[in-house]
Amino acid sequence: MEPEEVLRRHLELCGEVHKLLIEENSWLKKNQALPSENILTRKQEVLPMLDQSLAALKKLQPEQFSPFGDCKELVNASHAKLMQIFYLDRENEDLLQKIAEPPADRAQFTRFAEPDEIDEFHGVEDAPAGEVPPAPPAAPGAQRTEPVPSADDEPPPPPLPPADPPGGRLA
Repeated sequence: MEPEEVLRRHLELCGEVHKLLIEENSWLKKNQALPSENILTRKQEVLPMLDQSLAALKKLQPEQFSPFGDCKELVNASHAKLMQIFYLDRENEDLLQKIAEPPADRAQFTRFAEPDEIDEFHGVEDAPAGEVPPAPPAAPGAQRTEPVPSADDEPPPPPLPPADPPGGRLA
């Protein structure tokens, strides 16, 4: 079989796959459900044809291509169509994943907690008002370098900017 014919058939098959993926994408967006049995069956029928087409492409040798034919344009068109297919397939995967996730898991998530819940989590619920709870024990061998601030202390001043190196910044 001539290289141009192999490339044309491959491009036609890529067009069929692209149309099928667009149909699947529309289905997923519109129905918010898994694709119909019809779409899945057609995808399964296309896979062996795609395998055959790829095997035929692998058999092509560069010296078989005519410098005067449409091979270069066909290869570029096939490449562009494959990029569209990959993009659509990725989007369909994301849509399928959203559909397959149980919505109950997402609905139970709360981003913010009440202050008393946070205190309870950190074990501060028994501390008297205005009193700072003791710091957790340090790891063995570690020393604490900063004093623990009390409620009456003022906040420390902001740190100074780093000094210029000797000879200035551009030296």
